[in-house]
Amino acid sequence: MTYEQMELDLRLDYERDLKTNIATVAKFTGQKMAEDLESAGRPLTTIRTKQEAYGVAAQQFVKVGQKQKALKGEMDDFLKSLEGDGEATQIAGALYNSSIELAQEAVIMAAHAKRILEDLYYGVTTPLEDYAASLEGGDDYEEVGGTE
Repeated sequence: MTYEQMELDLRLDYERDLKTNIATVAKFTGQKMAEDLESAGRPLTTIRTKQEAYGVAAQQFVKVGQKQKALKGEMDDFLKSLEGDGEATQIAGALYNSSIELAQEAVIMAAHAKRILEDLYYGVTTPLEDYAASLEGGDDYEEVGGTE
């Protein structure tokens, strides 16, 4: 007798929907980024190596880190306001803005990650695939006929 382990998704509906919606926004962001750069005369180039991919991801990761640091600063300010007569609504507003900016940079990072995935997975071929493609159009092989 074999037993199969099942996994239950215990997230609430809004959490599942949020992830789907963020993925949709990331896809839209990637498309819009490509269109805007194309119209500005600086089209996105195809990422061909994992080193290039790392460079693109690292550049965006720095931006995400900066926004995360700003958000942490807002939380520190909120904690400090508990001790004194600080205005919680102003700090909550700053916390909201920092959260939105962090989410924005994270979505841009997701768009870059999707681009990297697509470029490396679909856009780059191996030498063997290149060789096989060169044979497809003009090969010198004859089809073997069936035996009858």
